[in-house]
Amino acid sequence: MAVACTAPSLFAARPPAGTYRPLARPAAARRVAIKPRAAAETVSAAASTVPPSVSPAVLPGTPAPGDAFPFTADQLVALAQKVHFETENGVKDPAVLADDFRFEFPIIKFDRATYLKTVSGFTFKEGIPNLNSNAYGFQADKFEPNRVWFFVRTSGTHTGPFKFGNDTYEATGKTIQGPPELCSYTFNKEGKVTSFTGGYVVDNRVGNTKGLGAAFGILSAIGINIPTPGSLG
Repeated sequence: MAVACTAPSLFAARPPAGTYRPLARPAAARRVAIKPRAAAETVSAAASTVPPSVSPAVLPGTPAPGDAFPFTADQLVALAQKVHFETENGVKDPAVLADDFRFEFPIIKFDRATYLKTVSGFTFKEGIPNLNSNAYGFQADKFEPNRVWFFVRTSGTHTGPFKFGNDTYEATGKTIQGPPELCSYTFNKEGKVTSFTGGYVVDNRVGNTKGLGAAFGILSAIGINIPTPGSLG
């Protein structure tokens, strides 16, 4: 008795010689086969059109690459430390500030004369005798050979009255722990400071100033309500 074949493709008779024609691949299969080559060509074309690298932005007036600047990075750092620790940012010795000096903070910006007149009227240290900037990390800029960056983390205790602007703030006994702030000085070829930047908080999770830096951070820490971006609705 004949047994039905369950795998006809294995046992089917071979076609007569000369009559076999391979089946054409489906169109989808042909498209899949050429995709790798098309992708490689696309990548190659994209690579050939990548533009050249772009130089980082620098402050106008920065010495151009190759220009002679009379101070090494170490000498510039030493100058910056002297300005900060010995002259209190030029307030105790205005001679370290260039005639075209600029005070550039996020909210307040002054020229030399206005800076000296305004800051000289602040009496923070009378009310916060242990006020300390805790400055650290002085480093010359890689792309601006006349700039030194550094951090501050202001701290102190409000034990007496101090003046800020037109107001006097009586002692609260509160401690001040500011967040890390990034500051910088730029110098001219005579070694005088042409700009002082600061008040730029780099981690507002730190401290008790509600994320504020500089003088506004001190005021916030002693309980003064300082409007912050977005707080006015």
